[in-house]
Amino acid sequence: MSKSLAKILMYITGTYALLGYGLLLLWFIAIMLNLVLGEISLFPSTLQNTITLIESLVVNGFIGLITALILVGQFFFAYHLHNVFNRLSKIDGPYSIQEHEEYVTNLILAVLLIIYLFFI
Repeated sequence: MSKSLAKILMYITGTYALLGYGLLLLWFIAIMLNLVLGEISLFPSTLQNTITLIESLVVNGFIGLITALILVGQFFFAYHLHNVFNRLSKIDGPYSIQEHEEYVTNLILAVLLIIYLFFI
């Protein structure tokens, strides 16, 4: 039962990490298109909005730093959880005590990530 749950969590966290990387890639492409094509009425001014976002994060100081780390770091954290659950789902025998503790710890972190995503 716990190995199938680890496999399900592996797929969920891996999909979320890929979604985040895709969004960051689209954001980068939008900035590059904004630089090349300039202000076109179909595209929002992505570069100006990005500069405004960074300025507001810098003005807020430590809270802005925490927000910036959460905005980008949640995708890297999801990728880390994907790797952990992938390794734990491939173990043939029953979990050792150390693997069980690691599984429970990362399960709690995955639940916290899911709670964060639903309430933010």
